[in-house]
Amino acid sequence: MNRWIAAAVLVLAFVSCSDDSAREGGTPNLERRTLAPSNGTHNDLTVICPDDLWEAHVGIAVAEILGAPAEGLPQAEPRFGIIHAAPEKVNDLLRRGKSVLSISVIPDSSAVLEVVDAYARPQLLIQVIAPSAESLPALLAKILPQLAPRFAQHDAKVLQANLRKRSQRPLPKELTKLGVADMLLPEGFVVTLSKPGLVVLRNETKKSLQYLILTRTASDDSPTPEADVVADRDALLRKYFEGPEAKSHLATELLLPPTQQFYTAPGGNRALRTIGLFKTVGGFGGGPFVNHRVFDDARGIVGTADALLFAPSTKKLKLQMELDEVAASVRWGDAQP
Repeated sequence: MNRWIAAAVLVLAFVSCSDDSAREGGTPNLERRTLAPSNGTHNDLTVICPDDLWEAHVGIAVAEILGAPAEGLPQAEPRFGIIHAAPEKVNDLLRRGKSVLSISVIPDSSAVLEVVDAYARPQLLIQVIAPSAESLPALLAKILPQLAPRFAQHDAKVLQANLRKRSQRPLPKELTKLGVADMLLPEGFVVTLSKPGLVVLRNETKKSLQYLILTRTASDDSPTPEADVVADRDALLRKYFEGPEAKSHLATELLLPPTQQFYTAPGGNRALRTIGLFKTVGGFGGGPFVNHRVFDDARGIVGTADALLFAPSTKKLKLQMELDEVAASVRWGDAQP
């Protein structure tokens, strides 16, 4: 236990020294370290914690906060796939986890330490230290909600790097003509429909069917952009996505309303992320979708990337996370004639 803590603190000090040398014009030693690749996919989380603390209250706290159900899925899946290990059972494989959370008690000590690429690369290691077992529940209730987005950001960076390695270059000419300047489009996606202002791509794997719908329209200063997303995507789904039964078609599921949030896209444009479920009207079948709409006032356009996932026989979170990053990666430029 103490060896694990000492090692992480030592790395923290090493990182600090490296940052100082960089500011002074030297070359950071951290960049010269050779590290093994980290283990785990983009939602795995290794939690190092003594068994007695884990069984008393830590396990429940971690499950309730970090293991809470992810949004926008038809069946509940935990946001982070949690692997628990006692400190004395930590081996090289666990130590090289992509995301690692260490929770411990050290008398008269209280700290939250963060280290990047401590034992592997890419890796995020965060330590939570409490002065006593009695103080740990209150500390975790405060800290764990703050750690969830931090680990999520790390997951996103890892996923973006993986997507970049297997993205199509150059992009299909239909996307370039639409005005897509850049995006992380995985191999396997092929264009199935191309019209002025609209491109649809399809990717079929052994366990999933994925669609990307990209549209480009003129800005209209609508006072209801959130409602417009649902109305616009339902119009496209009704027109271009028929269901397996006669007169059936896809539509947004509103019994479980989509979650929407504005954010600032790269380049400073206002953007809106919408995540939820789609269904088959007049038939059976559905799944999750994620929609990213960018309001590019400089070009006078609204660019939208909508991703649909149909994967009835498998868990969907990891695929959903990937499609989320793909849709968010679209950079809009000038359309080509």
